[in-house]
Amino acid sequence: MREYKLTALMAATSFLLVSGLMTNNRQMYWMASVLGFILGATYLLVNRRMQHLEADFHCPPEVLEGESFEVTIETNLRVSWAVAISDFKIVHPPSFSMEHQRVEPRADGVQRIVSELTANRMGRYTLGEIAIVLSDIFGLFYRVAWFDLLAEVRVLPRPVPLAGWSWSGGGHGRFLMASSLRGQRGEGADWHGTRPYIPGDPLRRINWRATARHHEWHVKEFETDQLAPVLVAVEYAPRWRIDEDEGAPDFEQALRHLAWLATEAPRHGVALSVLDETGTVTPVAFSQSHEMRQFLRWLTDRTPTASQSVLDRLPSLIRQYGNQYRIVLLVPASERAVYESALNPYRQQGYAVEVFGVSA
Repeated sequence: MREYKLTALMAATSFLLVSGLMTNNRQMYWMASVLGFILGATYLLVNRRMQHLEADFHCPPEVLEGESFEVTIETNLRVSWAVAISDFKIVHPPSFSMEHQRVEPRADGVQRIVSELTANRMGRYTLGEIAIVLSDIFGLFYRVAWFDLLAEVRVLPRPVPLAGWSWSGGGHGRFLMASSLRGQRGEGADWHGTRPYIPGDPLRRINWRATARHHEWHVKEFETDQLAPVLVAVEYAPRWRIDEDEGAPDFEQALRHLAWLATEAPRHGVALSVLDETGTVTPVAFSQSHEMRQFLRWLTDRTPTASQSVLDRLPSLIRQYGNQYRIVLLVPASERAVYESALNPYRQQGYAVEVFGVSA
């Protein structure tokens, strides 16, 4: 459409100019001159604004997987009737989807670009470059400016419930006893003490006396002598399925399950520890809300590139933690049978070792 309008105006200008010169009609000559001046001035104005255009890119450093967020591009282009931003583009990875985008004026009259994106996959990503298209009010001329503006975004995993998981279970010597109580332990029968409120705790668990005494929310806590602490070991060796963009969707799903276990464990009165790729066991506890974000950041940086498999570390884990802990392995679903056969000797000795096959 822009080409059609520009061609028609240039043809009209040429016709008026030639006709005016041939017939010595000054009116047609001046009409052609005015049209030519408007076309030339518009072209020069768009180019001048483009030469002085500046932009600054603002993006949140981290977002939650599946969460929509806004990115803004601040420009130095003031709102005017002559030249405006007609289009723009933000280069983003395929795992991001563009929801809405708009150009709006700030209070000082400067144009700002606002774009709403949704992060659909956990990980570290780079947003940018940015293209801004300037056009005149008639839509005749446009210029594209590319800005090498980049922003790093960390997409935190969203907690996903682990199918088939039960919080009942014990360590060596308590496995049968704890399992026999499954379904018989009702809420309200095994409270002991209180703890600070954690976002997500049901309101029915609020301990009003402790809340009034401490001047902050406190909830009742489960009796924990029958609930063994849980040690979760994710397979960090490169045994996971790799897709076309060199991502590991099944491994990422295992991290989402681990995030869910970490958020739910305090609400069930269970102590949780995790095994990292170096073989170090770290307790997971969230006394404050920002500690949960730190744990999600830690999960985001994990990759299935460890030199040792969790099966290689299993004998030492059984020796150190088997008598007290319930050990849970998160492994590829396609290889679950291999891990099950390796764990059967420990189960026959009464150790509480479980395997969950994970697939996205």
